[in-house]
Amino acid sequence: PGHIVPAVPEYQLKEKMMKRIDLHMHSVYSDDADFPVSDLLTMAKAANLAVLAITDHNSARSVEEAIHYGNENAVRVMTGIEIDCSFAGNNYHLLGYGFRRDCRDFDVVEQNFHHLESVATPLKLAKLRALGFQLDVDRLYALAGDRVPQEEQMAELILEDARNANHELLLPYRAGNSRSDMPLINFFWDFFGRDKPCHVKVELPPMAEMASMIIDNGGIPVIAHIGANVKEKPLSVIEQMLPLGVQGVEVFSSYHDEALRRELYQFTLDKALLATSGSDFHGKNKPTIKMGSSQPWAAAL
Repeated sequence: PGHIVPAVPEYQLKEKMMKRIDLHMHSVYSDDADFPVSDLLTMAKAANLAVLAITDHNSARSVEEAIHYGNENAVRVMTGIEIDCSFAGNNYHLLGYGFRRDCRDFDVVEQNFHHLESVATPLKLAKLRALGFQLDVDRLYALAGDRVPQEEQMAELILEDARNANHELLLPYRAGNSRSDMPLINFFWDFFGRDKPCHVKVELPPMAEMASMIIDNGGIPVIAHIGANVKEKPLSVIEQMLPLGVQGVEVFSSYHDEALRRELYQFTLDKALLATSGSDFHGKNKPTIKMGSSQPWAAAL
């Protein structure tokens, strides 16, 4: 009780769930997203979503607003969060669903992550400068406001700075070139991902601890978009996560092709795990990802 808050009568739910769902999206409570919670729910109604979860990075502050505006827009809301955590020396995103509305444990997670990112930001900027990128740091912090400057914001300022116009490393992100479909998030992956030139290692909390926290608060831990993190033998990696408390897999993701979706879905059936669906909608940082764009097959519902 209280884990999932219905905003429509139960007799309508099955019909609506056959329409559209999205259990992975971000509001302004995520440092790298654009839209207030109220706007997300208005957009969800326009997109004919029946059920959604706002899964902000390391923050559950959207919960009460999401429930309120979900009721206003006749969209059913599930509590959600996406936690940055570590496992076997690598970083992953762990989704949490259905936890209690009054949970305050995630406040500590958010505070810790904010501190880690604040400390790491000057180190990231130094690595960018070492590659010859020019960046107005004062403008970066002004753009971030009361949030931690994000790598996508760094990319935005670097790409628009005339001093970088002829920098050869930026050519793929210019209009019409290979990485220009989502230039900001592609820059993030290419320069700040694991083993990339501007990567700064931070000591994220262990996945086992974060899974336990979600479970202790009545929720379900689900590994997010494994295809974006693991390129080889993702099922083997997930198998190793199951003893930590992971109970589900985000099967239907914007980052998964059809072959991987089928492989992951069969894995969830074999292991009796929850299979979820989410777009990872942010706004301008991921312009090709639309709310509700990653849907399960009808047979999977």
